Amino acid sequence: MKINFIRFCFLFFIGFSLHLQASEKNICIRLFAVNHVTSINFISVSGQYEVYGDSIKQFDADNISFISLTLAGDSVLLQRNSFSSKFHKVRLVPKNNSSGFKIIPLSPNYKYRLYDDELQISALPKTLFIINKVDIEKYVSGVIQWEVGSGNPLEFNKVKAIAIRTYALGNWRRHEEEGFQLCDDVHCQAFKGKTSVSSLLQATNETAGYILVDDSARIVTAAFHSNCGGQTMNSEDVWSTAVICLRSVNDTFCIRKSNAIWQKKIPKDIWFDYLKVKYGFPVNDQNEVKKVLHFDQPNRLAYLMNDDFFIPLKFIREDMKLRSTFFTINEEGNDVIFSGKGFGHGVGLCQEGAMRMAEKGYSYTKILNYYYSKVHLIRYSQLDFFQAE
Repeated sequence: MKINFIRFCFLFFIGFSLHLQASEKNICIRLFAVNHVTSINFISVSGQYEVYGDSIKQFDADNISFISLTLAGDSVLLQRNSFSSKFHKVRLVPKNNSSGFKIIPLSPNYKYRLYDDELQISALPKTLFIINKVDIEKYVSGVIQWEVGSGNPLEFNKVKAIAIRTYALGNWRRHEEEGFQLCDDVHCQAFKGKTSVSSLLQATNETAGYILVDDSARIVTAAFHSNCGGQTMNSEDVWSTAVICLRSVNDTFCIRKSNAIWQKKIPKDIWFDYLKVKYGFPVNDQNEVKKVLHFDQPNRLAYLMNDDFFIPLKFIREDMKLRSTFFTINEEGNDVIFSGKGFGHGVGLCQEGAMRMAEKGYSYTKILNYYYSKVHLIRYSQLDFFQAE
């Protein structure tokens, strides 16, 4: 997974200083991005915090007092004990790298969450604008837990750490105009707080700073999904753009996992109405109807029909709420039966396949090379060097 041996040898000697630089990279994550939270309590649970209102220090936070932050028009009402004042922006800044805090959402009332590093809060219409400025490695370990859980093999967790970090750096500017880098929802990557699971922290630490790039040292699209059903997809069959690293591969590792097969029954009249309304399909033409009542997919296809009617399988999956586009169709009385394989868009890393590979003893580099084509593993602090070449 190296770009070439000469470059690697050079980077070996400078790697320690670059690794230090990489480990200090922070990322701004918008918290409760889809929840419209208007009031929270903040509690320092480790380390010490300084509380700033509009860039002026107001007081130090301890682990005893509740600090309340509430939306108040275009301001944030900051309260602690007898202190009460409004500010346009409140920052809770850690005094050291081991500081962490608890957020208790009050309106709406959600379960508390634990986070590391800095918290920033300002006002938006109808919601608090809550930002966690956090070390990217702490973010990565948290995303692993919230995306795939904590009970997986170490090598799989390393794979996920690299894919998550690659996604984060590759989408660094996704929400830049809104004042942050990524949100905490599945629109970006699920991040509901820090993790204390040792295996996830170990996987993150042992791959710290590493991302995937292509031959031109560009950060790749590290797409992943739950289960491919035995064959991943080319990127252009899902997103219309061909990406060299996202090529279809046959995958026998996932076919006995929990999300490998599925079935859904849909009334025939609903199926016909859908095809007629959306695609102008001639539902009274028996020769044409046979094609949409009996459909086979021994290998992944992009279209249900591609002669007179271009009906993309990705749209059928979305509209019919199917688990994947890898399905066959057969009629059964007044119904059509969709018998499918896999779960998700099918592009890139198959997570259940990767889990099985890790269980069988494959290294994280072997797994990454299996699902992503022509990729290289480098530290993100080395991007400028590679791109200069």
